Amino acid sequence: MSLSRKIALNTGLHALGKFGASFIGIFVVAILTRYLGIDGYGNYTTIFAYLFFFAILSDLGLYVVTVNELNKSEYGEEKFFNNIFTLRFFSALVLMIAASAIIWLFPYSLIIKLGVIVASFSIFLNLLDQLLVAFFQNKINMKRVAVAEFIGKLALLVATIFVVYLNGNILGLIVAIILGFMVNFFINLCYLNKFIKLKFEFDKKIWRDILKISWPVAITSIFSLIYFKADTLFLSILPANPAYTVSNEAAVGIYGAPYKILEVLITFPAIFMGLVSPLLSKAWQNNDRQSFRASWQKAFDSLAIIIWPLIIGVLVLARPLIVLIAGVDFAVSAPVFRILIFATAIIFVTHLTTYSIIAINKQKNMIKYYLLAAILAVILYIVLIPKYSYFAAAWVTTAVEFFMLISTIFILKKYSGIKINLSVFGKAMLASVIMGFVLNLIYGWNIILLIILGGAIYFGVLFLLNGVTKNILDTFKNIN
Repeated sequence: MSLSRKIALNTGLHALGKFGASFIGIFVVAILTRYLGIDGYGNYTTIFAYLFFFAILSDLGLYVVTVNELNKSEYGEEKFFNNIFTLRFFSALVLMIAASAIIWLFPYSLIIKLGVIVASFSIFLNLLDQLLVAFFQNKINMKRVAVAEFIGKLALLVATIFVVYLNGNILGLIVAIILGFMVNFFINLCYLNKFIKLKFEFDKKIWRDILKISWPVAITSIFSLIYFKADTLFLSILPANPAYTVSNEAAVGIYGAPYKILEVLITFPAIFMGLVSPLLSKAWQNNDRQSFRASWQKAFDSLAIIIWPLIIGVLVLARPLIVLIAGVDFAVSAPVFRILIFATAIIFVTHLTTYSIIAINKQKNMIKYYLLAAILAVILYIVLIPKYSYFAAAWVTTAVEFFMLISTIFILKKYSGIKINLSVFGKAMLASVIMGFVLNLIYGWNIILLIILGGAIYFGVLFLLNGVTKNILDTFKNIN
């Protein structure tokens, strides 16, 4: 099987598994929002938003290095991975301990502080699992990874239902998350052992070489973290505007429900680019600019076909969608959902531009833009959130993501000479607008029926426009 066909197949299989796991994840969110209510879900969201900062700090860019460098390492695959896994293990351990200690300096309730301590173990497991997933992405072998995630999500669902049945609190629900991550991690670990013998290794030279490659990615990740997650933390601690909500917990809850949907959606481009980036890296290293540009354009077209129906669909159906997922109490989140769907679409494309910049080894050029974005985001959050609450958080997040998209396109065009063909992009937009017009006419129908009908209209129109003639996951099959 050719490399491009293998990428298409693995993207499809992993996307299928990810879709199933994401569906279960959304179902878990539906249970949590209904069970915890707006304030309780706000506390739950705050716990994981806080820990996300420390998770990014402990990442050190190791995920991207594993995906792009594993099969090229002069030290051999097993030795290289064991050292990078050891580095990840101890960096994650130190940062999770630090997170559990520092939380006591924040003016949060006791349940949030205890929740951080318990939840830190789930984040620790997730950080380790990410590196195992990176190993398989480098191998373009994601079938069992998709199965592991699906089974892990099933375990989470069962455990969550059990905790709710017992009338447990947030800490019990977090323990359910830990169980899901444990199942996911140990399945992947068993599969990894078929390829290499995992053990701790401390080779200073290898660690130095790894960090030399990873530090620009680590720095940009930290800055991107500031504008991607600081919104939730500022909502949780800055004075709440009574015109929008009665408490910080409620503000975070109203914002957190659509934001969680965003987080689920953006897992797809991360997976997609994790599989595509080795192809881009190989083409660039082989000085095959034609293959690089062809691969890039096909990836862009594939993402365009996905983002436009997301945007138009949410603009029209935001309220029934959020009520379907989170419950009627979260209907107030619909306007925030409409704003954040633009941020979601932008992030889809930014994944492509960012991974492409890493593929051509120009990631250092992104640092100044990430720094500027982080500074602007923090200033705007501090100034605007006390006045406009979750609306400010949503609009600032979207604006900063757009700034980063423009910046990364500029860098990519400058150093790769890439030219963007907007033909499929335009056809997808037109098909989505037609879909949205029809959905608006029949808005009162059942939401599930509207989703199915909207998808049929969109892909039917897109086919008539010759925007796509085959499954989008087969876009790479003609690339050599």
